Amino acid sequence: MLIINQEPVDPSLIEDAFQRIKTTAEMLTDVSCCERDEEFFAQAEKEVIDGILLAQEAEKRHPKLDEAEVKTAMEAALRQWRENGASWELIEKHHAQIHQETTAALRMERFTQDLFADIGEPTDRELEHYYQEHQQEFFQPPAVHALHLLRFPDHAHPWHVYRELLVLRQQVMEGADFATLAREHTEKHNKEIDLDWITMERILHPFEAILFSLREKEISPIISHDNALHLVYPLEIRPAVQLGLEEKSEEIRQRLLLEKKQGVLRELAMSLRNCALIERSEDS
Repeated sequence: MLIINQEPVDPSLIEDAFQRIKTTAEMLTDVSCCERDEEFFAQAEKEVIDGILLAQEAEKRHPKLDEAEVKTAMEAALRQWRENGASWELIEKHHAQIHQETTAALRMERFTQDLFADIGEPTDRELEHYYQEHQQEFFQPPAVHALHLLRFPDHAHPWHVYRELLVLRQQVMEGADFATLAREHTEKHNKEIDLDWITMERILHPFEAILFSLREKEISPIISHDNALHLVYPLEIRPAVQLGLEEKSEEIRQRLLLEKKQGVLRELAMSLRNCALIERSEDS
């Protein structure tokens, strides 16, 4: 167990941070990252240590809070618990915990207000530089509103279903209404044929690669994917767009402010770490 300036650290805090960091990494890479567990754990431990050091510093700088502010914050916290379905008995059981968390949050709010007081607004030059460095993040990929016909082939006689889809496809090319045919012939359990709007996110996905290569109201070839056969029909297409600085300036401003605030917190946490007493105990 970690002990920071004689304050024991709940191991579940590090475990929760570890799971969040690992899950985020796996979502970004779309693969399991078990071989990086040691790296993720070290990152989680550092994050928790920094958070506790900052909380301790906040308590040191703001040992007493305005009683009226605490009362107002507690009323809001209790109201939130009730809106989330908690009974008065449950609230009473956790009242001390709610009070502790509420005062800690209020203290941290006052603490960060002081820390961030001298952070200036990003300049036009900073906004332009950030936009140029992150243009790919402001690219809006194409989207398609499509209809869908799904059939499951008979593995003993797969040609039969494939031939039926060829006939349906030809009928649509000759003017038949795709929606009518799809509702009649789809094998989706709910008979749903509308895929709604799909944004292009997986270029190497076989279904999406074909879907986004079609023109509006152009029926697709037969797509074999995920043990099924598909026909798709784009009703409407929204083309890709590179959003300009003018459209994203407020978002970029908020990002830059957040980066500056995080930088202030990192620097302070680093200085606190240098003079902190961080111990490890085998006791649970």
